[in-house]
Amino acid sequence: MRRRVWVTPKSYLSYLNLYIKYYSIKYKELDEQEKSFKKGLNKIKEAAVSIAEMESQLKTEEAVLKEAAETTDAMLKDLDKERAKVSKKQ
Repeated sequence: MRRRVWVTPKSYLSYLNLYIKYYSIKYKELDEQEKSFKKGLNKIKEAAVSIAEMESQLKTEEAVLKEAAETTDAMLKDLDKERAKVSKKQ
């Protein structure tokens, strides 16, 4: 099948138009992908900032919780002493 293919100016121009059409389609697809990628990066950055804030809040709340636990332990020790005194009286 040795056919000869001739490129005429009209077929060349139609080829260029088809190339421009596909190029614009692919460019739009890549542009949309780039936008979604940038949105994802922004979400990751926002998440990192919120995690850092939550960690600092957690540290302060842990300190408060530790103080409350110590106070509770002291109260329990006092209650045990009072129970011992009451049991001796009975």
